[in-house]
Amino acid sequence: MNKLLYTILISLFSLTIISCSKKSGSSTTTTDTTEPVISEVTAVIAPTISEITQTIGNDGYYNGSFVVPNDGISYLLSTFLDDNSLVGFYSLTDPDGINILSSSSTPNLYYTASGSYGAYGYANVLVPQSPSFSAKAGTWTFKNYANDRVNLTLRSGTAPTSATIVVQPYITGTTWVAGDLSAALSVMSSIYSANGITLSINSTITISDSQYAAVSGTFTNTTTSALVSQGSITAVNLFFIEDYYGSWSGVLGNAAGIPGSMGIANAWNGVLNSLTAHASGTTLDAQLLGETAAHEMGHHLGLFHTTEQGGTEFDIISDTAECPKSSRDNNSNGKMSAEECEGYGGENLMFWTTWSSSSRSEGNKQETLSSYQQQVLKYSPIAK
Repeated sequence: MNKLLYTILISLFSLTIISCSKKSGSSTTTTDTTEPVISEVTAVIAPTISEITQTIGNDGYYNGSFVVPNDGISYLLSTFLDDNSLVGFYSLTDPDGINILSSSSTPNLYYTASGSYGAYGYANVLVPQSPSFSAKAGTWTFKNYANDRVNLTLRSGTAPTSATIVVQPYITGTTWVAGDLSAALSVMSSIYSANGITLSINSTITISDSQYAAVSGTFTNTTTSALVSQGSITAVNLFFIEDYYGSWSGVLGNAAGIPGSMGIANAWNGVLNSLTAHASGTTLDAQLLGETAAHEMGHHLGLFHTTEQGGTEFDIISDTAECPKSSRDNNSNGKMSAEECEGYGGENLMFWTTWSSSSRSEGNKQETLSSYQQQVLKYSPIAK
């Protein structure tokens, strides 16, 4: 491997958050059949999953290629390193010879896709992650750093105008039961429905082993990995944990990546949502929990925060509202609140933080997605 480039990859990674959080061994599983099922499908048309054969070039990079058919809709190119060391792609070149991971290409995913800046154990590139990209028909080639395997999750068919996404909820701990999630799941379903996406939500599965009640938000953590690896390969997996532990306490939820893994069972195939962080006593805030689950699911499917905390970084979607620090940081604290960003993206599902409790009590919600955000979701490899 080119040592200089690997050093650069590590440096870039150290400056980047690999999974989003939204703040304010074997297991026993059961399916709760007493709660109302919002929607459930029995047959799922899964995307095509394949492992790509790689060769090592004279420059030390692993090389590979794959073909997107004429009816290709989207793909997720994933690279894995089982010892959870840093892994990523050096280049990804489309059939027209454009390296979309190069900073000199227009448009590009340089320092945006985890496959560009690198991540521990798992990194990927999603196409399209904005309407600026397309899964062009033809042969794509890539150069990769040392890895154990590269998988392609490919969706093909007719270009979508709507979408259905299967969701598999799980619940851990003993404080709440599966039926306690019903109201929040209804909120989440309504949010996506209002934005043109149908959620087909399966019955919640209870995971009763005590080690999964409170877990780390780090997906390479052994316990967290064992939990999330239980997720379905045909759904977006939402793990409603009783709580986080340690420094993660108080976090509402977090995703394994932007996007996470799709169609393959592993430690990055799902998101976490803390029930304790959404509770007042023994009562869950269904609206806030539904928004959090919808938000983290958005990350899992490839959506970034519209505006980041500092008001100087924004997503790659051109039709989402931005809330710049230069004009909207009214209290000059360097942290953009939803209240300061009202009318500037504070209402968007993918804003970086929630409304304050007082604003929420007045009825403020985060439920909107832009047309281009909706398009990314509709084109997702896991959608149908």
